[in-house]
Amino acid sequence: MTEITKNQAEALLTPQGEGNTSPDIQLRPWIVDPEPSEADIEELKRQRVACGWHQERIPVWREEIQSGFRYIWFIHLRTPTGLSETTGMISLCLYEPSDLTIANMRAPPPQAGGRVEIGGLFIYPRYRRRGIGEAAIRELERKAEEHGAAVITMNTIALGENVRRYERMGYQQYKTEKKYLLKDVLGLGLTEDHCYAAYLEKKIA
Repeated sequence: MTEITKNQAEALLTPQGEGNTSPDIQLRPWIVDPEPSEADIEELKRQRVACGWHQERIPVWREEIQSGFRYIWFIHLRTPTGLSETTGMISLCLYEPSDLTIANMRAPPPQAGGRVEIGGLFIYPRYRRRGIGEAAIRELERKAEEHGAAVITMNTIALGENVRRYERMGYQQYKTEKKYLLKDVLGLGLTEDHCYAAYLEKKIA
Protein backbone atom coordinates (compact mmCIF):
# COMPACT_ATOMS: atom_id res chain seq x y z
CA MET A 1 0.00 0.00 0.00
CA THR A 2 1.02 3.63 -0.52
CA GLU A 3 2.03 6.08 2.19
CA ILE A 4 -0.02 9.26 2.18
CA THR A 5 0.98 12.72 3.42
CA LYS A 6 -1.05 15.81 4.23
CA ASN A 7 -0.04 17.56 1.01
CA GLN A 8 -0.92 14.48 -1.01
CA ALA A 9 -4.32 14.17 0.64
CA GLU A 10 -5.10 17.82 -0.08
CA ALA A 11 -4.05 17.41 -3.71
CA LEU A 12 -6.21 14.31 -4.17
CA LEU A 13 -9.23 15.85 -2.48
CA THR A 14 -9.06 19.27 -4.17
CA PRO A 15 -11.03 19.43 -7.43
CA GLN A 16 -8.46 20.27 -10.09
CA GLY A 17 -10.54 20.12 -13.23
CA GLU A 18 -13.46 22.40 -12.44
CA GLY A 19 -13.98 25.63 -14.31
CA ASN A 20 -16.56 27.50 -16.32
CA THR A 21 -14.57 27.57 -19.55
CA SER A 22 -11.99 25.30 -21.08
CA PRO A 23 -8.55 26.92 -20.78
CA ASP A 24 -6.09 27.06 -23.67
CA ILE A 25 -3.36 24.68 -22.53
CA GLN A 26 -0.26 23.20 -24.08
CA LEU A 27 1.37 19.96 -22.97
CA ARG A 28 5.16 20.00 -23.16
CA PRO A 29 6.72 16.51 -23.11
CA TRP A 30 9.43 15.63 -20.64
CA ILE A 31 12.31 14.71 -22.95
CA VAL A 32 14.82 12.38 -21.32
CA ASP A 33 17.05 11.39 -24.25
CA PRO A 34 19.93 11.85 -24.45
CA GLU A 35 19.71 13.55 -21.03
CA PRO A 36 16.83 15.40 -19.33
CA SER A 37 17.40 19.06 -18.61
CA GLU A 38 18.25 20.04 -15.05
CA ALA A 39 15.44 22.62 -15.19
CA ASP A 40 12.86 19.93 -15.92
CA ILE A 41 14.18 17.65 -13.18
CA GLU A 42 14.02 20.52 -10.67
CA GLU A 43 10.48 21.34 -11.80
CA LEU A 44 9.40 17.75 -11.24
CA LYS A 45 10.98 17.82 -7.77
CA ARG A 46 9.11 21.04 -6.93
CA GLN A 47 5.83 19.48 -7.96
CA ARG A 48 6.49 16.29 -6.01
CA VAL A 49 7.35 18.33 -2.91
CA ALA A 50 4.23 20.46 -3.39
CA CYS A 51 1.97 17.40 -3.52
CA GLY A 52 4.02 15.36 -1.05
CA TRP A 53 4.11 12.32 -3.29
CA HIS A 54 6.62 10.15 -5.14
CA GLN A 55 9.69 12.37 -5.50
CA GLU A 56 11.70 9.14 -5.35
CA ARG A 57 9.92 7.91 -8.48
CA ILE A 58 11.43 10.53 -10.80
CA PRO A 59 14.36 8.25 -11.84
CA VAL A 60 11.88 5.36 -12.29
CA TRP A 61 9.69 7.52 -14.51
CA ARG A 62 12.73 8.35 -16.62
CA GLU A 63 13.47 4.65 -17.09
CA GLU A 64 9.82 3.97 -17.96
CA ILE A 65 9.88 6.72 -20.59
CA GLN A 66 13.07 5.30 -22.08
CA SER A 67 11.45 1.85 -22.16
CA GLY A 68 8.35 3.18 -23.91
CA PHE A 69 6.08 2.42 -20.95
CA ARG A 70 5.23 6.00 -19.94
CA TYR A 71 4.93 9.56 -21.21
CA ILE A 72 5.02 12.65 -18.99
CA TRP A 73 3.99 16.18 -19.92
CA PHE A 74 4.32 19.54 -18.21
CA ILE A 75 1.13 21.59 -18.39
CA HIS A 76 1.31 25.22 -19.52
CA LEU A 77 -1.27 27.87 -20.31
CA ARG A 78 -1.03 29.64 -23.63
CA THR A 79 -0.96 33.42 -23.22
CA PRO A 80 -0.76 36.32 -25.72
CA THR A 81 2.98 36.51 -25.04
CA GLY A 82 3.72 32.78 -25.13
CA LEU A 83 3.52 29.96 -22.62
CA SER A 84 2.93 30.52 -18.92
CA GLU A 85 5.11 29.06 -16.21
CA THR A 86 4.45 25.40 -15.55
CA THR A 87 1.02 24.92 -13.98
CA GLY A 88 1.31 21.18 -13.31
CA MET A 89 1.96 17.79 -14.88
CA ILE A 90 0.20 14.69 -16.15
CA SER A 91 1.31 11.28 -17.39
CA LEU A 92 0.16 8.39 -19.54
CA CYS A 93 1.18 4.88 -18.45
CA LEU A 94 1.14 2.13 -21.09
CA TYR A 95 2.22 -0.78 -18.88
CA GLU A 96 1.64 -1.44 -15.19
CA PRO A 97 3.06 -4.91 -14.48
CA SER A 98 1.63 -5.04 -10.94
CA ASP A 99 -1.95 -4.74 -12.26
CA LEU A 100 -2.73 -5.25 -15.93
CA THR A 101 -6.28 -3.93 -15.45
CA ILE A 102 -4.63 -0.51 -15.06
CA ALA A 103 -2.41 -0.52 -18.16
CA ASN A 104 -1.43 -3.39 -20.45
CA MET A 105 -0.88 -1.82 -23.86
CA ARG A 106 2.88 -2.43 -23.82
CA ALA A 107 2.71 -5.68 -21.84
CA PRO A 108 4.51 -8.63 -23.41
CA PRO A 109 2.34 -11.02 -25.46
CA PRO A 110 -0.07 -12.62 -24.78
CA GLN A 111 -0.90 -10.14 -21.98
CA ALA A 112 -0.87 -7.07 -24.22
CA GLY A 113 -4.18 -5.26 -24.60
CA GLY A 114 -5.63 -1.81 -25.13
CA ARG A 115 -5.65 -0.35 -21.60
CA VAL A 116 -3.65 2.75 -20.62
CA GLU A 117 -3.71 4.85 -17.46
CA ILE A 118 -3.89 8.61 -17.01
CA GLY A 119 -2.08 9.41 -13.78
CA GLY A 120 0.34 11.75 -12.08
CA LEU A 121 -2.09 14.64 -12.47
CA PHE A 122 -1.00 17.59 -10.36
CA ILE A 123 -2.00 21.24 -10.62
CA TYR A 124 -0.39 23.90 -8.43
CA PRO A 125 -2.99 25.23 -5.95
CA ARG A 126 -2.90 28.75 -7.43
CA TYR A 127 -4.02 27.35 -10.80
CA ARG A 128 -6.82 25.09 -9.58
CA ARG A 129 -10.53 25.60 -10.33
CA ARG A 130 -9.74 26.97 -13.79
CA GLY A 131 -10.50 23.76 -15.69
CA ILE A 132 -6.81 23.03 -16.34
CA GLY A 133 -6.91 19.50 -14.94
CA GLU A 134 -9.95 18.51 -16.97
CA ALA A 135 -8.49 20.07 -20.12
CA ALA A 136 -5.27 18.09 -19.62
CA ILE A 137 -7.24 14.85 -19.17
CA ARG A 138 -9.21 15.53 -22.37
CA GLU A 139 -5.97 16.15 -24.26
CA LEU A 140 -4.49 12.87 -23.00
CA GLU A 141 -7.64 11.03 -24.02
CA ARG A 142 -6.98 12.25 -27.56
CA LYS A 143 -3.33 11.23 -27.38
CA ALA A 144 -4.28 7.79 -26.02
CA GLU A 145 -6.69 7.27 -28.91
CA GLU A 146 -3.95 8.26 -31.37
CA HIS A 147 -1.73 5.58 -29.81
CA GLY A 148 -4.45 2.99 -30.42
CA ALA A 149 -5.73 2.63 -26.86
CA ALA A 150 -9.22 1.22 -26.36
CA VAL A 151 -9.71 1.92 -22.63
CA ILE A 152 -8.37 4.64 -20.34
CA THR A 153 -8.13 4.06 -16.60
CA MET A 154 -7.40 6.30 -13.62
CA ASN A 155 -7.76 6.16 -9.86
CA THR A 156 -8.65 8.55 -7.05
CA ILE A 157 -9.57 8.43 -3.38
CA ALA A 158 -12.88 6.56 -3.21
CA LEU A 159 -15.03 9.41 -1.94
CA GLY A 160 -18.29 10.47 -3.53
CA GLU A 161 -17.39 13.81 -5.07
CA ASN A 162 -13.98 12.61 -6.25
CA VAL A 163 -15.60 9.71 -8.12
CA ARG A 164 -18.53 11.80 -9.43
CA ARG A 165 -16.13 14.32 -10.93
CA TYR A 166 -14.70 11.63 -13.19
CA GLU A 167 -18.08 10.06 -13.82
CA ARG A 168 -19.17 13.39 -15.29
CA MET A 169 -16.29 12.97 -17.76
CA GLY A 170 -17.57 9.55 -18.83
CA TYR A 171 -15.58 7.26 -16.51
CA GLN A 172 -17.12 4.31 -14.67
CA GLN A 173 -15.80 2.69 -11.53
CA TYR A 174 -14.70 -0.93 -12.00
CA LYS A 175 -13.14 -1.73 -8.63
CA THR A 176 -12.19 -0.35 -5.22
CA GLU A 177 -9.03 -1.34 -3.37
CA LYS A 178 -7.30 -0.39 -0.15
CA LYS A 179 -4.33 1.69 -1.28
CA TYR A 180 -3.24 4.06 1.51
CA LEU A 181 -1.86 3.11 4.93
CA LEU A 182 -4.37 3.41 7.77
CA LYS A 183 -1.82 4.92 10.17
CA ASP A 184 -1.09 7.74 7.72
CA VAL A 185 -4.75 8.42 7.04
CA LEU A 186 -5.70 8.49 10.73
CA GLY A 187 -2.64 10.61 11.48
CA LEU A 188 -4.01 13.27 9.15
CA GLY A 189 -7.30 13.32 11.02
CA LEU A 190 -9.09 11.56 8.15
CA THR A 191 -11.39 8.56 8.33
CA GLU A 192 -10.65 4.99 7.29
CA ASP A 193 -12.66 5.60 4.10
CA HIS A 194 -9.69 7.62 2.83
CA CYS A 195 -7.60 4.41 2.68
CA TYR A 196 -9.49 3.24 -0.39
CA ALA A 197 -8.95 4.13 -4.04
CA ALA A 198 -11.61 3.95 -6.72
CA TYR A 199 -10.37 2.64 -10.06
CA LEU A 200 -12.26 3.99 -13.06
CA GLU A 201 -12.27 3.27 -16.77
CA LYS A 202 -13.57 4.85 -19.96
CA LYS A 203 -13.88 3.17 -23.33
CA ILE A 204 -12.60 5.30 -26.19
CA ALA A 205 -12.67 2.75 -29.02
